[in-house]
Amino acid sequence: MYGLIEAGGTKFVLAQADAQGNLHNITTIPTQTPDLTLPQIYNYFRKVKLHGLSLACFGPLELNRDLPTYGYITDTPKVAWRNCPIVPNLAEQLPIDSLIFDTDVNFAALGEYYFGRGEGSRSTLYLTVGTGVGGGFVQDGNIFKGVSHPEMGHVLVKPCPGDDFAGCCPYHHNCLEGMASGPAIMHRYGCQATELGTNHVVWSYIADYLAQALLTYTVVLRPERICLGGGVMQNPALLPQVQERFTAYAGNYLPLPPAATYITLPKLNGRSALYGCLAGLLPAEKISNLQAQLAKAAKANE
Repeated sequence: MYGLIEAGGTKFVLAQADAQGNLHNITTIPTQTPDLTLPQIYNYFRKVKLHGLSLACFGPLELNRDLPTYGYITDTPKVAWRNCPIVPNLAEQLPIDSLIFDTDVNFAALGEYYFGRGEGSRSTLYLTVGTGVGGGFVQDGNIFKGVSHPEMGHVLVKPCPGDDFAGCCPYHHNCLEGMASGPAIMHRYGCQATELGTNHVVWSYIADYLAQALLTYTVVLRPERICLGGGVMQNPALLPQVQERFTAYAGNYLPLPPAATYITLPKLNGRSALYGCLAGLLPAEKISNLQAQLAKAAKANE
């Protein structure tokens, strides 16, 4: 059995997976403080013998193995988790053969690349728009990293005419996360995104900011597929607006597929990061077997 953890800003999702890719005992716990949340994780996984454990975690994270803070959550906006040695703690508390970790969005990108919207392509970009905004990019099965993982939510965007919101990012103000995340909506109106009507003016602003950012990622990385996940994307009226604004901004400069097929919601129904965690643990032949199994299941459900 493999252990899978998706650690998000509001909740942790824990799961077990067998070698055939079946997910078992999926459990959700709230993201509280490390001293409250981590013991629940230890107790959950101590009930099963694990061959490996994979962690998809909110960031920023330290991914450099040469640094003493390798495996730490670093300067996160979630104050209680700053400088938390989450990977060393997991390795110390759980008897496992291997432990891998990366950002939640990097593993979500990997999951969609192998088993979701990106299957059959050479590259997939995944952007989550929720408690924060983050992105991951996979090329030929490899998660892109530079000095560290990308921080796609912090590209600057140009404020829309009529939008006088200054942005809620304490570092950059009018970056994508500061203008289009769930907390940005809360700062604007004092309520959750779900409390606003689907045709509220804020959605046109968010669509514009997302389209600006997606054009930036497109001209730099040239992904074959783009997936937009996260709670803010649950408004069904938002995606078509993003596609429309992206097409306008792209301006026929690049040979791109229609935005309706190029920019989509994820396919894996909230399980993108978990399947990415699993893909990171499985050898290539087992990934191929799981792809075939999932394709067969999808066909049976048509």
